[in-house]
Amino acid sequence: MRRPDAVVIPEDVLDEEGLAVDASQVLAVVEIVSPSNPENDYVEKISEYPAMGIAHYMIVDPRKGTIEVHSDPCGNRYRHMDPYIYGDMVPFGPWQVETSAFRRYGKAGNDPNGPV
Repeated sequence: MRRPDAVVIPEDVLDEEGLAVDASQVLAVVEIVSPSNPENDYVEKISEYPAMGIAHYMIVDPRKGTIEVHSDPCGNRYRHMDPYIYGDMVPFGPWQVETSAFRRYGKAGNDPNGPV
């Protein structure tokens, strides 16, 4: 069981009872890399999410100002990875993510424990 920083699910799933969502209903997940434990997002979750059948996985890394979009799950890996940097318009499955307002850790006014 994982708790992604953001999850994309069909709206009707919100009407179901319980606190957990079945992984087969998850369309995409987004993780924001922690400054203290980046391996969790880049190693552990990158093998667990495709094994769960989650089609799209975005890793946002405020340490470096980079974004990785992983897609096409096959077993415990993704077949495709596309790299981006903050400021890019990032294709993410059927969506487009505007990243020009994403913030980096350690920049003036940014709290490394706060949101990106």
